[in-house]
Order: sequence, then structure tokens, then C-alpha cells
Amino acid sequence: MQSNRVLKFFDRYVGIPICISLSIIKYIRSFLDREVEAQNREFQSESASVYSIDEPKKILFIQLSALGDTILAIPTVRAIRRRYPNAELSFLASPTNLSYLERCPYIDHQILFRSRLYQLIQTLRRERFDLVIDLEHWSRFSALFAYTTGAFRLIGFSAAHQYRHYLFNDTVPHIPGKHEVLNFLSIAHELGCNTDDLKLETWVDKTEEEWCCNLLVQKHIHPSDLLIVLHPEAGRRGEPRRRWSLKKYVVLADTLSEQYNARIVLTGAPNEVVVSEWIAERTKCETVCLAGQTQVNQLAALFMRADLVVCGNCGPMHLAAAAGTPVVAIHGPTNSKQWGPWAEKSTCLESNLPCSPCLNLGFEYACQALPDGTSPCMHTISVEDVLMACDMFFK
Repeated sequence: MQSNRVLKFFDRYVGIPICISLSIIKYIRSFLDREVEAQNREFQSESASVYSIDEPKKILFIQLSALGDTILAIPTVRAIRRRYPNAELSFLASPTNLSYLERCPYIDHQILFRSRLYQLIQTLRRERFDLVIDLEHWSRFSALFAYTTGAFRLIGFSAAHQYRHYLFNDTVPHIPGKHEVLNFLSIAHELGCNTDDLKLETWVDKTEEEWCCNLLVQKHIHPSDLLIVLHPEAGRRGEPRRRWSLKKYVVLADTLSEQYNARIVLTGAPNEVVVSEWIAERTKCETVCLAGQTQVNQLAALFMRADLVVCGNCGPMHLAAAAGTPVVAIHGPTNSKQWGPWAEKSTCLESNLPCSPCLNLGFEYACQALPDGTSPCMHTISVEDVLMACDMFFK
């Protein structure tokens, strides 16, 4: 958690001044010499005479961290691919995001976001991108990366009090309360794309499907068994304020097992193993803990096999929705209308506290966390509320 706080500190108190300073420099250069952009384009393109702003040859997407945001951005990436079928599309992201995108048919090249930033910047500049699309909402670092590419056109979100949009040539407003799938698609709309196709996607192949089948057989879970997956951790690493009560997860697992004769599987990232194991050790029913044992596409295969996924607002929630699995999503600080699962077979439970939801971009918590790190609003949602939501899918 400390590393996240340090990163946010530098992003705000170093990133904002740099963004503003560079935007001023950019404006002055543009004002004094209108020929600079044309000269840069001549350097960056083998044939400037055939270059067209409306037909970029090389496009870069930037999404440095959140898996959920990357999943929700797929309709936008797909729309842009269809708009520019001959363009070369690259994606700069974290290892988890790139794992999810491993078989994405809309991306030609993956670029790993790594710690050696100078080398990364050199790599980005060598690619000579024509168009860079920043998919982040608040991070100043992603806007700086977009700027350092030297691309002719930069597009990103304009969000209140973030001071990052000054580096972009074109901006689209990030609208609170509007689902993130639609917020992302506003970028595609800005580029003249058809935005009618709204579905999410996963790309699971036979390798992951066979892995899932073999693993469940090893755990004595048969194809005919009703399978319910609980993903207890939620939100960014080291930030449990979106997490529902672990004690309530224990009661929920036992009740679902007894009421529906269901098999219960607990999942989680490698750094979330302790949370899932804590629940597994306290349930009366037999549970299977797979936390830390699944890659992203393996987890998608498991979700595809499951009859229901219960979780908070997190990347796996969006992965389950993309896999077509029914989802019961537990929301407290987050607005389900903006961040809920993008799927018909889903339902969201929300807190009844007047201050909930309090998040727009994902970090503006309105209250202090409780001693266990969770938010007070998450504790207002009862086990009975969740069971009633689950029951809707088994009638």
C-alpha cells in the first residue's frame, strides 16, 4: 500500500506541474512556429506526402494498470480497429493487461510497461506513432508517456481537477455516472468510428479450457455440479476499501453450499491468497481455494465454467461479465451505474448510506477506512441481500 501512496504522491505533486509546464511549452512552440509539426511529421514518416491525419498508420493505446478498465475499453479498441483496418495498433500496458490481450485480434503489438522508463520512452519514440490514445482517467504519467512519443495527434480524457488534458490535441469529457464502456466509446466517436457494437470479449483457447477441466476433476468437481465462484478481494492492490466483510463471505459460502448443493471455489491474485485462504479455513462446507493459481485467461476459463460469480468491484468482476457468466456484484464506494458489470446476466447490490457512492475516478474516498481497511458502506450490505440476489439466477 505504501508504494501505491508514493506513486500517487509523485503522480499528483510532480506529474501535474510537469503536465502544465509541458503544455505551456507546447503552446508557445505551436504559436511561434507553425511549421514544427510538419517538420516532425516529415521526420517520422517515410512519405509525408501520403500522410493523412484522418488515416493514421500507427496507433498506440495506453492503459498502464487496471485490468477492469482494459476489459471495458475493448469495444473502443474494436471500433477503432474497424475504422482503421490497415493501421498498425500497439498497446502499452502492465503484464496482467497484456496477458488478457494475448490473443486479442485487434492488437498487432504489445509493449510492456516496465521500470526502466528511459528505455521505454526511447522505444516509444522509435515507433513514430501517428496517433496515441490515452485510456487512463487520472494518471498524469500516462499523459506524459503519450506526450513523449512525439506523436502528431494525442487523444485522452478531460476530467475535473486532473490537469492532464492540456497535453492532448483532442479531449473527450469523462462523465461521472456514465458507464465506463460508454465513456471509452466517446473516444471512438471522436475519431468517427461506428460505436454500435458494445459487447465485451475474452479470448480463451483450448489450452485454458483443458486446464480448467483437469483442475476441477482434480478437485473432485464434476461437470454436473453447480459451481459458484467467490472472489473476495476487490479494488487495487493493497486497497481493501471495496472489499465486503470476510466473515460474511464465510456465511455466504456455507449457505450457498447448503441451499443449492453448490461447490464453492475461491479465487484471487497472488497477493490476495491470504484473504481467500482465511475464508476457506473457516467455512463449514468444503471449499476449493485457487487464489494465486490462475493466470488471467485461465481465470476467464474458470468463470465460463461457473454458474455464478460473487465479488466486489474489481477486474475479475468485468472478466466474468465478459465471459458471459452471471455476476452478483457488491458495491459500496463505487457507482454501479458507472462501474458495474457490463452484462445482462448480472445484478448489483449497493449501500444505502447517503455518502455512497463516492468514487468517480477511483480514488476519491469520502471517509476513512475502518481498522480492517474496508469502507463503512460495504458493511451495510447483508448476507441476506446477497443471497436474494443469487437466488434470482437459480429460480
